[in-house]
Amino acid sequence: MKQVKLYPKVAFDLFYEQSKWALWFFAFLIAAHIIGIFIVARNDTSIPQFFVFSSQSVAIFMLICGIMLAYAFMGYYVQQGITRKDLYLGTILSALALALAVTLIPLAVNGFEHLISGFAALPIDSEAATLLGTASEWFPAAGIFFTNAFTYYLIGMLIGIGYYRFGWIIGFAFVGIAIAALSLNGYFLGDSGLSAAIPWIPHDPADASPFLSIGGSLLLIAALLASTRVLTKRISIKIQ
Repeated sequence: MKQVKLYPKVAFDLFYEQSKWALWFFAFLIAAHIIGIFIVARNDTSIPQFFVFSSQSVAIFMLICGIMLAYAFMGYYVQQGITRKDLYLGTILSALALALAVTLIPLAVNGFEHLISGFAALPIDSEAATLLGTASEWFPAAGIFFTNAFTYYLIGMLIGIGYYRFGWIIGFAFVGIAIAALSLNGYFLGDSGLSAAIPWIPHDPADASPFLSIGGSLLLIAALLASTRVLTKRISIKIQ
């Protein structure tokens, strides 16, 4: 009898649960941006448009989602009879969907702000640099935003699975690996956020060379996908 593939259901369930987290996250983030607009308006300054404003916060959110995966969902699904392969495939599909969602929401909010600015003066810096140059480069900037979000999720997965499988002592080694991965991600995508504090990664971003930027990002993602697959293939599940 052919075994039923359950990873689509896992992917849907995981995306559904984590998208609820994302809605709460964006509710607070949008509120913070609105408050920021009122504050800078009183000081006669400007605030970055929401797409730029949200970029680092979204990356941290995805990192936390990835870390929580092992402890919040892995044991439950395996105890329900889901194979580790189906769980892995479902997780990756849900991470891709979540990365797409957290990319589209800032774009939608940004478009709404643009519409409002057509008949109301908003103190928003429309010329602020996006993740890739100027605000007119929305498509490549959205692509980098998506790639960055997905990569942060995978790095979070690596940390969470490392702690879950090996415990706290060896888990610290995975934090070191994650810092290196974050640094490389920042170098390839020109992200000056968390990676800016790492001294051994060059500060000149690789986006000056599109081939190095795209190729390096894809290699990093492939390495993270392979690592998380190896770590979860025969992982012992803790019965709760």
